[in-house]
Amino acid sequence: MTDKQKVLADAAGALNKQDQPWEVSVEGDSIVARWRWKDATLFGFGEISNEVRDYKFTVTLTDKGKWKEKDKTSGQSSGITVNKGKRRKGKSMSSFSGNTSQKSISFGVGKNNATGETGVVRFDFDTSKVKKPVREYLTACGWKKAGLFG
Repeated sequence: MTDKQKVLADAAGALNKQDQPWEVSVEGDSIVARWRWKDATLFGFGEISNEVRDYKFTVTLTDKGKWKEKDKTSGQSSGITVNKGKRRKGKSMSSFSGNTSQKSISFGVGKNNATGETGVVRFDFDTSKVKKPVREYLTACGWKKAGLFG
């Protein structure tokens, strides 16, 4: 087994912890950390909204002891709004692929679809909470982040 294969084989065991809202898997030469950070039905005055947002951090190992990074976010929401007796339906989708750093906290009244809890719902999200342990793991294994041009 090469060093690269060993790093990939050990990644999930070293990085997955029960107390974190994200999970690591290995796909080919990549370590993929996924965080489904929002999955809820929110209720507001005159509206109901279903919202799902996902984040994926992919680190691809090269054959030169380096890694390359890529972030991907996606989201979709749908809802019903009632205003002056008129009902409207809406749907939106968004996605991003590249390098990003994000941090957010949001609150709403509704149901957390992941836990089933109803009431005031809070969602926390911070890309550094995913990136830092993955980077530390790779650095401890002797790998380096590739520069802008590889």
